[in-house]
Amino acid sequence: MPVTRMLDYGMDHWDATHLSNAPASQPWHEAAAQLADAQLARAKAAADRGDVETAVACYRRATAALIFAQMAFNTDTAAKRTLYDRLAGAYQAAADLDTELRVERLSIPFGASHCTAWLVRPRSDHPAPAVVIVGGQSGWGPAYHKQAEALARRGLSTVLLEAPGQGETRLSGGLHLDGHVDLAFSATLDTVRARTGYDGPFGVWGNSFGGLLAARAAVQDGRFGACCVNGAATKPEPLPFRTASEQVQALLGVGTDEEAAAVLRTLWLDPAVDQTTAEVLVLHGGADPLVTLDQQKVFLDLSARSTLRVWEDGEHTMYNHSAERTEFLCDWFRSRLLAR
Repeated sequence: MPVTRMLDYGMDHWDATHLSNAPASQPWHEAAAQLADAQLARAKAAADRGDVETAVACYRRATAALIFAQMAFNTDTAAKRTLYDRLAGAYQAAADLDTELRVERLSIPFGASHCTAWLVRPRSDHPAPAVVIVGGQSGWGPAYHKQAEALARRGLSTVLLEAPGQGETRLSGGLHLDGHVDLAFSATLDTVRARTGYDGPFGVWGNSFGGLLAARAAVQDGRFGACCVNGAATKPEPLPFRTASEQVQALLGVGTDEEAAAVLRTLWLDPAVDQTTAEVLVLHGGADPLVTLDQQKVFLDLSARSTLRVWEDGEHTMYNHSAERTEFLCDWFRSRLLAR
């Protein structure tokens, strides 16, 4: 696990380097959970003193540590569920004390269950344009809080969506990813409109495999006016290594790579038939070991208005350029969604 990814998701630098150098004899999830425990203890002590700013920061660092703790389990074990419950609890504790942002848990009706999301808003009386952020096979929801903070500083709201197959939507709600996922994004926009009064245009930002989900959402729902794809392919296949294979099977709720491949084909995009009126921005890292530039370029053909930006030494989703990437992208969304 690269330290750059841990920092991108909000871990404390000391925690990230300590976890990266943890002895092989110590189970990964235990090492990460111990770091979270220390941050939670600091958070409680700060809250008891009335130092709410410190408490909020420590709860969020604990959340980040627990994100990596639960990643030790690719399948839905009891331990993974417990760690994810703790993760959500730490993120909620930060939300309860936050005096700068409004952070609200959403339960979005979908199918026979619901999707979990977090609505992160500036403290303003006016509805703000919203950007839906979605992750991929292992990083979800609160993992993208730093991006939500950056959007809020620019006057935008964020929906940290855990789509079917992801996070609590899967672990608690029992929903898995399939070809109907686009409807979950539309249901999310309906919920935001009902909650805030904002009716569009919306943005959608997909990271890793979530880039495909974001592009599909923009193709299917005309309320999206701006779409970013950060590190995805239009025609994904199961990857030939154990971690990715187990993760995609859990995401899709299947038991073999053959079954996974069949479901993935229902998600493929073809610019010859799939088009969006949204403006599309594609981000690519030249050192990405998972997605090639040629795979990413296909997304550009989904829209008459599309742009590509490449970081030649960029890791997958630009973990190693996370500050510049986030600032560039948040500025881009502001310029497309917020009238100045």
